[in-house]
Amino acid sequence: MDSDTLNSASYTTIAAWSLAIARALSVSNIEPKALFERVGLDLGALEAQPSGRVEIHKMTRLWQAAEQASASDAFGLTVGQYAFPIHFHSLGRLMMSCDSLAQAFEALPEYSALVSNSGQIRLQRTPQWLGFTISPLNGVEISELAIDAFFSSLMQQGKQMVGHGHFVRKVELMRSEPKSLQPWQDCFGCPVVINAVDNCMWMDRSVLEQTSLTKDPQLAESNELAVRQYLHNMQALSWRQKTSQGIHASLLNQEPTAAKIAQMYNISERSLGRYLQLEGTGFRELLKLKRQELAHHYLINTDMPISLLSDTLGYSSVSNFTRSFKSWRGMSPSQYRQVADSSA
Repeated sequence: MDSDTLNSASYTTIAAWSLAIARALSVSNIEPKALFERVGLDLGALEAQPSGRVEIHKMTRLWQAAEQASASDAFGLTVGQYAFPIHFHSLGRLMMSCDSLAQAFEALPEYSALVSNSGQIRLQRTPQWLGFTISPLNGVEISELAIDAFFSSLMQQGKQMVGHGHFVRKVELMRSEPKSLQPWQDCFGCPVVINAVDNCMWMDRSVLEQTSLTKDPQLAESNELAVRQYLHNMQALSWRQKTSQGIHASLLNQEPTAAKIAQMYNISERSLGRYLQLEGTGFRELLKLKRQELAHHYLINTDMPISLLSDTLGYSSVSNFTRSFKSWRGMSPSQYRQVADSSA
């Protein structure tokens, strides 16, 4: 199992993001085709199928290459301006047909896998604000520029729907300190917090709940059906793969259970168990495999303390984690790390 295991084809983003990067590069007088080839992507093929999927590790390399070529750590904000709703299959049209921006943002978490399944999207709520939050999955590398671009694109989407951008009140980013914070402040027009505990764009609920200027209710139902069909086709993944992804997402902040994973896919726990049984596996087996996968990743690629890794993987104690790890690898986590370091 190598260090790219967590960046397998199971974690993808919609090809439209790569095309937004290409447009932003072209506007910046940077030829995108050669840059795409350098990271193993065919720009022509992506343009022919914008609703296709791109493996997340290739997208991360593309973001890195784009940042270097543009010599701008704020390049993601520029890309967000070229991520037009129409390019995100029917999701953009679905948002534009909502009665209000609040309704559009409430719908996004349910359909977020269309854009990317490499992070967890959720909403935080206070009486006055709605927080659109993106949490990266443990061990799946997402470029800081990708988060910037997503929030920037949501800003552009909101402006189209309500006619201004004053609905954003604060932006919190996990990203590292940029050379200058000014591009982010100019983009969002509000306070921006760097090195935050999560990526969150906080918005004024009173503004979000105003009737959209661009709503088209007649298209709402057909657009939703189109989005659901796309997700169904995309999720032609096996139940084994979908359950594994659900476990990965749940490990961010809670102990995964079969009931919680079943709820993610709107099925009963009994049905999930039956589907997995037909594929020759079960929930406990997949949880064990995901913990093995993540343990390997963090021990090989990070200096995370064993005690913190034990907590991250949902073990009640370090001794329980160590005992489980020995049954997998025949040695303790610390010994496994030492062996890996000596052979590097």
